[in-house]
Amino acid sequence: MTDAVKCANVRLRERGKDKLLESGGFALSGFSWERGPFTRCANCLQPTMGILSAGGELLTKRCANCRATVQIPLPKLNKKAIYLDQFMFSMIYAIQNGGNLPKGHESFAKEVYALLRRCVVLQQVFLPHSDIHHDETTVFHSPIDLRGLYEFFGGDVSLMDSRDVELLQDIQFAKAYFDSAEPAVSFDLEQISDIERNEWLSDMFIDVRADYSQFADHIRAVRGEVHGAMRQIADSWLEKKATFANVLESEFSAIGPEKKRAFAKWFQDVLNPESKDPMLLLEASNRPIYREYRELCRLLEERGVDEGQHPIKIVEFWHSDQQREIPHQKISAYLFAAVARRVAMGEKRIVDRGLVNDVRTISVYAPYMDALFIDKRCAVLLKEEPLATALEYKARIFSLSDPDEFLGYLREIEGNTPDEVREYAEMIYGVE
Repeated sequence: MTDAVKCANVRLRERGKDKLLESGGFALSGFSWERGPFTRCANCLQPTMGILSAGGELLTKRCANCRATVQIPLPKLNKKAIYLDQFMFSMIYAIQNGGNLPKGHESFAKEVYALLRRCVVLQQVFLPHSDIHHDETTVFHSPIDLRGLYEFFGGDVSLMDSRDVELLQDIQFAKAYFDSAEPAVSFDLEQISDIERNEWLSDMFIDVRADYSQFADHIRAVRGEVHGAMRQIADSWLEKKATFANVLESEFSAIGPEKKRAFAKWFQDVLNPESKDPMLLLEASNRPIYREYRELCRLLEERGVDEGQHPIKIVEFWHSDQQREIPHQKISAYLFAAVARRVAMGEKRIVDRGLVNDVRTISVYAPYMDALFIDKRCAVLLKEEPLATALEYKARIFSLSDPDEFLGYLREIEGNTPDEVREYAEMIYGVE
Protein backbone atom coordinates (compact mmCIF):
# COMPACT_ATOMS: atom_id res chain seq x y z
CA MET A 1 0.00 0.00 0.00
CA THR A 2 3.07 2.22 -0.17
CA ASP A 3 2.10 5.55 -1.78
CA ALA A 4 -1.49 4.25 -2.08
CA VAL A 5 -2.92 7.62 -1.11
CA LYS A 6 -1.57 10.80 -2.69
CA CYS A 7 -3.32 14.07 -2.16
CA ALA A 8 -1.46 17.35 -2.66
CA ASN A 9 1.68 16.90 -0.52
CA VAL A 10 0.32 14.21 1.80
CA ARG A 11 1.12 10.50 1.44
CA LEU A 12 -0.04 7.43 3.34
CA ARG A 13 2.84 4.98 3.58
CA GLU A 14 3.02 1.44 4.94
CA ARG A 15 5.89 0.69 7.28
CA GLY A 16 8.08 -2.31 6.63
CA LYS A 17 8.50 -4.51 3.62
CA ASP A 18 5.83 -4.61 0.90
CA LYS A 19 4.33 -8.11 0.82
CA LEU A 20 1.87 -10.05 -1.32
CA LEU A 21 -1.35 -10.30 0.64
CA GLU A 22 -1.42 -14.06 0.90
CA SER A 23 -1.36 -17.05 3.22
CA GLY A 24 -0.33 -20.41 1.91
CA GLY A 25 -2.08 -21.03 -1.39
CA PHE A 26 -4.71 -18.36 -0.74
CA ALA A 27 -4.37 -14.86 -2.18
CA LEU A 28 -6.76 -11.93 -2.14
CA SER A 29 -7.66 -10.41 -5.49
CA GLY A 30 -8.39 -6.71 -5.85
CA PHE A 31 -8.05 -4.07 -3.15
CA SER A 32 -8.67 -4.73 0.55
CA TRP A 33 -7.82 -2.77 3.69
CA GLU A 34 -6.90 -6.06 5.33
CA ARG A 35 -3.42 -7.34 4.56
CA GLY A 36 -1.33 -10.42 5.20
CA PRO A 37 -0.27 -12.60 6.69
CA PHE A 38 -3.76 -14.10 6.66
CA THR A 39 -5.03 -16.73 9.07
CA ARG A 40 -8.26 -18.69 9.36
CA CYS A 41 -11.21 -16.69 10.69
CA ALA A 42 -12.86 -18.24 13.76
CA ASN A 43 -16.24 -16.91 12.63
CA CYS A 44 -16.52 -17.95 8.96
CA LEU A 45 -13.61 -20.46 8.92
CA GLN A 46 -12.14 -18.87 5.79
CA PRO A 47 -8.38 -18.06 5.60
CA THR A 48 -9.22 -14.36 5.32
CA MET A 49 -8.36 -12.93 8.76
CA GLY A 50 -5.79 -10.21 8.04
CA ILE A 51 -4.20 -7.20 9.70
CA LEU A 52 -6.39 -4.09 9.63
CA SER A 53 -4.21 -1.79 11.74
CA ALA A 54 -1.51 -1.82 14.39
CA GLY A 55 0.05 0.70 16.71
CA GLY A 56 0.03 1.95 20.27
CA GLU A 57 -0.84 -1.11 22.35
CA LEU A 58 -3.14 -3.01 19.98
CA LEU A 59 -3.13 -5.12 16.84
CA THR A 60 -6.50 -5.07 15.08
CA LYS A 61 -7.33 -7.95 12.73
CA ARG A 62 -10.42 -8.20 10.52
CA CYS A 63 -11.81 -10.87 8.26
CA ALA A 64 -11.92 -9.77 4.63
CA ASN A 65 -14.84 -12.16 4.08
CA CYS A 66 -17.26 -11.73 7.00
CA ARG A 67 -15.80 -8.58 8.63
CA ALA A 68 -15.39 -10.22 12.05
CA THR A 69 -12.91 -8.09 14.07
CA VAL A 70 -10.56 -8.95 16.92
CA GLN A 71 -8.16 -6.79 18.91
CA ILE A 72 -4.97 -8.30 20.30
CA PRO A 73 -2.87 -6.62 23.03
CA LEU A 74 0.70 -6.17 21.83
CA PRO A 75 3.70 -7.11 24.03
CA LYS A 76 5.27 -4.50 26.30
CA LEU A 77 8.33 -2.70 24.94
CA ASN A 78 11.50 -1.09 26.26
CA LYS A 79 12.79 1.08 23.43
CA LYS A 80 16.12 2.91 23.31
CA ALA A 81 16.16 6.55 22.24
CA ILE A 82 19.11 7.20 19.92
CA TYR A 83 19.77 10.72 18.69
CA LEU A 84 21.55 10.81 15.33
CA ASP A 85 23.25 13.99 14.19
CA GLN A 86 22.52 15.48 10.78
CA PHE A 87 25.53 13.75 9.23
CA MET A 88 24.01 10.33 9.98
CA PHE A 89 20.60 11.18 8.54
CA SER A 90 22.28 12.63 5.43
CA MET A 91 24.24 9.39 5.09
CA ILE A 92 21.04 7.34 5.35
CA TYR A 93 19.52 9.57 2.68
CA ALA A 94 22.54 8.91 0.43
CA ILE A 95 22.12 5.14 0.87
CA GLN A 96 18.45 5.26 -0.05
CA ASN A 97 19.05 7.51 -3.04
CA GLY A 98 22.31 6.13 -4.41
CA GLY A 99 24.39 9.11 -3.29
CA ASN A 100 28.05 9.28 -2.33
CA LEU A 101 28.94 7.69 1.00
CA PRO A 102 31.66 9.07 3.31
CA LYS A 103 35.06 7.93 2.08
CA GLY A 104 36.54 5.17 4.17
CA HIS A 105 33.22 4.47 5.87
CA GLU A 106 31.20 2.93 3.04
CA SER A 107 30.82 -0.48 4.70
CA PHE A 108 29.92 1.14 8.02
CA ALA A 109 27.26 3.26 6.31
CA LYS A 110 25.58 0.25 4.72
CA GLU A 111 25.68 -1.89 7.86
CA VAL A 112 24.51 0.85 10.21
CA TYR A 113 21.63 1.62 7.84
CA ALA A 114 20.45 -2.01 7.92
CA LEU A 115 20.89 -2.34 11.69
CA LEU A 116 19.09 0.90 12.49
CA ARG A 117 16.17 -0.02 10.26
CA ARG A 118 15.88 -3.46 11.84
CA CYS A 119 16.09 -2.08 15.38
CA VAL A 120 13.39 0.51 14.64
CA VAL A 121 11.02 -1.96 12.98
CA LEU A 122 11.66 -4.52 15.74
CA GLN A 123 10.42 -1.83 18.16
CA GLN A 124 13.71 -1.70 20.06
CA VAL A 125 14.84 1.77 19.00
CA PHE A 126 13.50 5.10 17.82
CA LEU A 127 15.48 7.98 16.34
CA PRO A 128 13.92 11.26 17.51
CA HIS A 129 14.23 14.50 15.56
CA SER A 130 14.53 18.02 16.90
CA ASP A 131 14.37 21.64 15.79
CA ILE A 132 18.13 21.44 15.23
CA HIS A 133 17.51 18.71 12.65
CA HIS A 134 14.73 20.77 11.07
CA ASP A 135 16.92 23.87 10.64
CA GLU A 136 19.82 21.89 9.20
CA THR A 137 17.47 20.00 6.90
CA THR A 138 15.95 23.22 5.56
CA VAL A 139 19.31 24.17 4.03
CA PHE A 140 19.90 20.63 2.67
CA HIS A 141 19.71 20.18 -1.12
CA SER A 142 16.61 17.95 -0.83
CA PRO A 143 14.92 19.15 2.37
CA ILE A 144 11.44 17.69 1.85
CA ASP A 145 12.74 14.21 1.13
CA LEU A 146 15.25 14.27 3.99
CA ARG A 147 12.63 15.43 6.49
CA GLY A 148 10.28 12.69 5.33
CA LEU A 149 13.08 10.16 5.65
CA TYR A 150 13.95 10.79 9.28
CA GLU A 151 10.30 10.98 10.29
CA PHE A 152 9.42 7.71 8.53
CA PHE A 153 12.69 5.82 9.01
CA GLY A 154 13.27 6.67 12.65
CA GLY A 155 9.82 6.24 14.15
CA ASP A 156 8.54 9.83 13.89
CA VAL A 157 9.22 11.01 17.44
CA SER A 158 9.58 14.77 17.69
CA LEU A 159 11.49 16.27 20.60
CA MET A 160 10.63 19.51 22.34
CA ASP A 161 12.52 22.43 20.77
CA SER A 162 15.97 22.84 22.25
CA ARG A 163 15.17 26.29 23.68
CA ASP A 164 12.11 24.85 25.40
CA VAL A 165 14.20 22.08 26.96
CA GLU A 166 16.62 24.70 28.25
CA LEU A 167 13.69 26.61 29.74
CA LEU A 168 12.35 23.42 31.33
CA GLN A 169 15.69 22.86 33.09
CA ASP A 170 15.96 26.53 34.08
CA ILE A 171 12.53 26.43 35.73
CA GLN A 172 13.27 23.17 37.56
CA PHE A 173 16.35 24.77 39.11
CA ALA A 174 14.55 28.05 39.78
CA LYS A 175 11.92 26.26 41.84
CA ALA A 176 14.66 24.78 44.00
CA TYR A 177 16.41 28.14 44.34
CA PHE A 178 13.26 30.02 45.37
CA ASP A 179 12.36 27.23 47.83
CA SER A 180 15.92 26.89 49.21
CA ALA A 181 15.77 23.21 48.31
CA GLU A 182 17.71 20.69 46.25
CA PRO A 183 16.68 20.64 42.57
CA ALA A 184 14.18 17.88 41.76
CA VAL A 185 15.28 17.29 38.18
CA SER A 186 13.83 14.55 36.01
CA PHE A 187 15.38 13.41 32.76
CA ASP A 188 12.52 11.17 31.65
CA LEU A 189 12.26 11.37 27.88
CA GLU A 190 8.48 11.69 28.09
CA GLN A 191 9.02 15.22 29.43
CA ILE A 192 10.48 16.39 26.14
CA SER A 193 8.89 14.17 23.46
CA ASP A 194 5.49 14.12 21.81
CA ILE A 195 4.64 10.42 22.32
CA GLU A 196 5.05 7.62 24.82
CA ARG A 197 8.38 6.00 24.03
CA ASN A 198 7.13 2.43 24.37
CA GLU A 199 4.17 2.53 22.02
CA TRP A 200 4.24 0.29 18.96
CA LEU A 201 4.72 2.15 15.71
CA SER A 202 1.60 2.67 13.66
CA ASP A 203 1.75 0.41 10.61
CA MET A 204 0.66 3.38 8.51
CA PHE A 205 2.47 6.70 8.34
CA ILE A 206 1.05 9.98 7.06
CA ASP A 207 3.84 11.83 5.27
CA VAL A 208 3.13 15.57 5.08
CA ARG A 209 5.65 16.92 2.61
CA ALA A 210 5.81 20.48 3.87
CA ASP A 211 8.11 22.95 2.14
CA TYR A 212 10.09 25.24 4.45
CA SER A 213 12.53 26.49 1.80
CA GLN A 214 11.40 30.09 2.35
CA PHE A 215 13.32 30.01 5.67
CA ALA A 216 16.57 28.66 4.19
CA ASP A 217 18.23 32.02 3.48
CA HIS A 218 17.47 33.27 6.98
CA ILE A 219 18.87 30.11 8.57
CA ARG A 220 22.03 30.38 6.47
CA ALA A 221 22.42 34.04 7.42
CA VAL A 222 22.01 33.35 11.14
CA ARG A 223 24.43 30.43 10.92
CA GLY A 224 26.96 32.70 9.22
CA GLU A 225 26.58 35.37 11.91
CA VAL A 226 26.99 32.83 14.70
CA HIS A 227 30.05 31.34 13.02
CA GLY A 228 31.57 34.80 12.56
CA ALA A 229 31.08 35.62 16.24
CA MET A 230 32.51 32.23 17.21
CA ARG A 231 35.58 32.86 15.06
CA GLN A 232 36.19 36.17 16.83
CA ILE A 233 35.99 34.43 20.19
CA ALA A 234 38.36 31.73 18.98
CA ASP A 235 40.85 34.39 17.80
CA SER A 236 40.68 35.93 21.27
CA TRP A 237 41.36 32.54 22.88
CA LEU A 238 44.38 32.05 20.65
CA GLU A 239 45.75 35.54 21.28
CA LYS A 240 45.40 35.23 25.05
CA LYS A 241 46.58 31.59 25.15
CA ALA A 242 43.38 30.80 27.03
CA THR A 243 43.39 27.99 29.58
CA PHE A 244 40.59 25.56 30.22
CA ALA A 245 40.05 26.86 33.77
CA ASN A 246 39.91 30.51 32.72
CA VAL A 247 37.43 29.94 29.90
CA LEU A 248 35.24 27.71 32.06
CA GLU A 249 35.05 30.37 34.74
CA SER A 250 34.41 33.03 32.11
CA GLU A 251 31.54 30.97 30.66
CA PHE A 252 29.91 30.55 34.07
CA SER A 253 30.49 34.14 35.17
CA ALA A 254 28.89 35.48 32.00
CA ILE A 255 25.55 33.70 32.50
CA GLY A 256 23.99 36.25 34.84
CA PRO A 257 25.21 39.40 33.08
CA GLU A 258 24.24 38.00 29.66
CA LYS A 259 20.72 37.15 30.79
CA LYS A 260 20.35 40.59 32.35
CA ARG A 261 21.66 42.25 29.17
CA ALA A 262 19.33 40.17 26.96
CA PHE A 263 16.32 41.10 29.08
CA ALA A 264 17.25 44.79 28.97
CA LYS A 265 17.50 44.55 25.18
CA TRP A 266 14.08 42.89 25.02
CA PHE A 267 12.61 45.61 27.24
CA GLN A 268 14.13 48.32 25.09
CA ASP A 269 12.83 46.77 21.85
CA VAL A 270 9.30 46.38 23.19
CA LEU A 271 9.09 49.96 24.46
CA ASN A 272 10.79 51.50 21.42
CA PRO A 273 8.21 54.00 20.06
CA GLU A 274 9.59 53.46 16.55
CA SER A 275 8.95 49.72 16.73
CA LYS A 276 5.41 49.53 15.37
CA ASP A 277 5.95 46.53 13.14
CA PRO A 278 3.64 43.80 14.57
CA MET A 279 6.05 41.10 13.36
CA LEU A 280 8.90 42.63 15.37
CA LEU A 281 6.70 42.76 18.46
CA LEU A 282 5.68 39.14 17.90
CA GLU A 283 9.35 38.15 17.59
CA ALA A 284 10.18 39.98 20.81
CA SER A 285 7.38 38.23 22.69
CA ASN A 286 8.84 34.85 21.69
CA ARG A 287 12.42 35.52 22.72
CA PRO A 288 13.77 32.91 25.14
CA ILE A 289 14.75 35.55 27.72
CA TYR A 290 11.22 36.97 27.88
CA ARG A 291 9.65 33.54 28.16
CA GLU A 292 12.02 32.67 30.99
CA TYR A 293 11.34 35.94 32.79
CA ARG A 294 7.58 35.42 32.48
CA GLU A 295 7.83 31.86 33.88
CA LEU A 296 10.03 33.01 36.76
CA CYS A 297 7.51 35.74 37.61
CA ARG A 298 4.80 33.08 37.70
CA LEU A 299 6.85 30.97 40.13
CA LEU A 300 7.39 33.96 42.42
CA GLU A 301 3.70 34.89 42.28
CA GLU A 302 2.79 31.33 43.32
CA ARG A 303 5.12 31.74 46.30
CA GLY A 304 3.49 34.98 47.40
CA VAL A 305 6.41 37.24 46.50
CA ASP A 306 5.40 40.87 45.99
CA GLU A 307 5.37 41.83 42.30
CA GLY A 308 7.78 44.69 42.91
CA GLN A 309 10.35 42.18 44.18
CA HIS A 310 10.17 39.95 41.10
CA PRO A 311 12.96 41.64 39.10
CA ILE A 312 15.28 41.61 42.10
CA LYS A 313 14.69 37.93 42.88
CA ILE A 314 15.06 36.93 39.22
CA VAL A 315 18.37 38.76 38.80
CA GLU A 316 19.58 37.12 42.01
CA PHE A 317 18.73 33.71 40.55
CA TRP A 318 20.46 34.54 37.27
CA HIS A 319 23.64 35.39 39.20
CA SER A 320 23.43 32.45 41.59
CA ASP A 321 25.71 29.40 41.68
CA GLN A 322 22.67 27.31 40.73
CA GLN A 323 23.26 28.39 37.14
CA ARG A 324 26.50 26.41 37.07
CA GLU A 325 24.64 23.17 37.78
CA ILE A 326 21.84 23.50 35.22
CA PRO A 327 22.70 20.68 32.79
CA HIS A 328 22.56 22.62 29.52
CA GLN A 329 24.62 25.46 31.05
CA LYS A 330 27.19 23.14 32.61
CA ILE A 331 27.71 20.86 29.61
CA SER A 332 28.01 23.71 27.11
CA ALA A 333 30.43 25.64 29.36
CA TYR A 334 32.71 22.62 29.70
CA LEU A 335 32.60 21.91 25.97
CA PHE A 336 33.47 25.48 25.00
CA ALA A 337 36.30 25.48 27.54
CA ALA A 338 37.61 22.26 25.98
CA VAL A 339 37.38 23.84 22.52
CA ALA A 340 39.26 26.90 23.79
CA ARG A 341 42.04 24.68 25.11
CA ARG A 342 42.42 23.09 21.66
CA VAL A 343 42.37 26.50 19.93
CA ALA A 344 45.07 27.83 22.28
CA MET A 345 47.18 24.82 21.30
CA GLY A 346 46.93 25.84 17.66
CA GLU A 347 44.08 23.62 16.42
CA LYS A 348 42.38 25.88 13.88
CA ARG A 349 39.78 23.65 12.22
CA ILE A 350 37.93 22.77 15.42
CA VAL A 351 35.78 25.93 15.15
CA ASP A 352 33.61 25.38 12.08
CA ARG A 353 30.04 26.27 11.12
CA GLY A 354 28.63 23.20 12.84
CA LEU A 355 30.30 23.64 16.22
CA VAL A 356 27.61 25.70 17.97
CA ASN A 357 24.82 23.34 16.87
CA ASP A 358 26.88 20.32 17.97
CA VAL A 359 27.43 21.82 21.42
CA ARG A 360 23.75 22.74 21.69
CA THR A 361 22.65 19.24 20.70
CA ILE A 362 24.83 17.58 23.33
CA SER A 363 24.15 20.04 26.14
CA VAL A 364 20.38 19.91 25.66
CA TYR A 365 19.64 16.29 24.73
CA ALA A 366 22.43 14.15 26.23
CA PRO A 367 20.72 14.04 29.68
CA TYR A 368 17.57 12.46 28.17
CA MET A 369 18.76 10.13 25.39
CA ASP A 370 20.05 6.58 25.73
CA ALA A 371 22.65 7.28 23.05
CA LEU A 372 23.93 10.08 20.82
CA PHE A 373 25.82 9.66 17.57
CA ILE A 374 27.63 12.97 17.12
CA ASP A 375 30.54 14.68 15.39
CA LYS A 376 33.78 12.92 16.36
CA ARG A 377 35.37 16.23 17.38
CA CYS A 378 32.89 16.71 20.25
CA ALA A 379 32.88 12.99 21.07
CA VAL A 380 36.64 13.15 21.63
CA LEU A 381 36.31 16.28 23.78
CA LEU A 382 33.77 14.55 26.04
CA LYS A 383 36.30 11.81 26.76
CA GLU A 384 38.94 14.32 27.90
CA GLU A 385 39.37 15.42 31.49
CA PRO A 386 37.85 17.11 33.33
CA LEU A 387 34.77 16.62 31.12
CA ALA A 388 34.77 12.83 31.46
CA THR A 389 34.63 13.11 35.25
CA ALA A 390 32.69 16.34 35.85
CA LEU A 391 29.80 15.91 33.40
CA GLU A 392 26.89 13.57 34.11
CA TYR A 393 24.34 12.59 31.48
CA LYS A 394 22.43 9.49 30.52
CA ALA A 395 23.52 9.11 26.90
CA ARG A 396 26.26 6.85 25.61
CA ILE A 397 28.33 8.81 23.11
CA PHE A 398 29.23 7.39 19.69
CA SER A 399 30.94 8.84 16.64
CA LEU A 400 32.97 7.94 13.55
CA SER A 401 36.08 7.90 15.74
CA ASP A 402 35.04 4.33 16.65
CA PRO A 403 32.29 3.16 14.28
CA ASP A 404 32.59 -0.48 15.35
CA GLU A 405 31.52 0.49 18.85
CA PHE A 406 28.21 1.84 17.54
CA LEU A 407 27.66 -1.21 15.34
CA GLY A 408 28.25 -3.45 18.35
CA TYR A 409 25.75 -1.44 20.39
CA LEU A 410 23.08 -1.87 17.70
CA ARG A 411 23.82 -5.57 17.22
CA GLU A 412 23.37 -6.11 20.95
CA ILE A 413 20.03 -4.30 20.93
CA GLU A 414 18.83 -6.26 17.91
CA GLY A 415 19.98 -9.57 19.40
CA ASN A 416 18.19 -8.89 22.69
CA THR A 417 14.79 -8.42 21.04
CA PRO A 418 12.31 -10.64 22.95
CA ASP A 419 11.01 -13.51 20.83
CA GLU A 420 7.37 -12.48 21.21
CA VAL A 421 8.12 -8.90 20.15
CA ARG A 422 10.12 -10.14 17.17
CA GLU A 423 7.26 -12.41 16.10
CA TYR A 424 4.70 -9.59 16.14
CA ALA A 425 7.08 -7.14 14.47
CA GLU A 426 7.74 -9.55 11.65
CA MET A 427 4.00 -10.10 11.24
CA ILE A 428 3.08 -6.42 11.23
CA TYR A 429 5.98 -4.71 9.48
CA GLY A 430 7.62 -7.51 7.51
CA VAL A 431 11.08 -7.22 9.05
CA GLU A 432 13.77 -7.75 6.43
